Amino acid sequence: MTQSFQTTQKVFVSAIKDPRTYRDSDSDNARRMKIYQSLFFNNIDNFVSTGFPVLRSIVLKLYGEKGWESIVRQFFIEHECRSPYFSEISKEFVEYLSTEPNLDIVLPAFTAELAHYEWLELDVSIRKNQENIEFYTPDHIVTAISVSPYASLAAYHYEVHLIGEDYMPEHPSQVQQFYVVYRDSDFDIQFAHVNPVTAILVNTLEQSDQGMKIEELAESLSQQLPQIPSNALVNGMNQTLTEMLQKGILIPIS
Repeated sequence: MTQSFQTTQKVFVSAIKDPRTYRDSDSDNARRMKIYQSLFFNNIDNFVSTGFPVLRSIVLKLYGEKGWESIVRQFFIEHECRSPYFSEISKEFVEYLSTEPNLDIVLPAFTAELAHYEWLELDVSIRKNQENIEFYTPDHIVTAISVSPYASLAAYHYEVHLIGEDYMPEHPSQVQQFYVVYRDSDFDIQFAHVNPVTAILVNTLEQSDQGMKIEELAESLSQQLPQIPSNALVNGMNQTLTEMLQKGILIPIS
């Protein structure tokens, strides 16, 4: 009895993702399938390896090439990607790791956070250029600001910017770590390791699609941080705004 197209397609997809599921006595079919399997897997491996160089270097140090290949293979087999675009593979990989999958090797506890941090750098780097975005220059008279569309705030339990094959912390930091990953006016990817108050400032601005007047921001921060004296809070805010405008994390609004 001839297989239906859907059944044939399902068998083919399963064979591509997991070569262990494929059996064919015809040597020509087996040879062609091996080529398909290699092409698909190598494409996935290339995207993941390119997107997560630090994580890959750690896995290579701990388990070698076979260890890294086993992670990518399990991701390829187990994860149901929701996007058809290759550019989204890195994001899908981060989501896969966040589910704490039962892998063949034991990864460090910081793996999911490190992967998200590396993905965020990639995500910021490829964001589409937007029209009418003007970075701060000294001649600007700034009365209102917003977060740059090329900047994002993130919070982690580990100091992810320090992690590498020579530093693999066994325990999270005692306090939460905040970062702003951004693309500056020269199109270079940068990060700022910020304190909790600055994180609240950036988060407040991120919640406003149209940005905020500086006076409105000061009022909002005063309500969120009543334990900080008003004068000290405003002075600190103004200094932080200047620094972040100069870096390109914030942009002025006309």
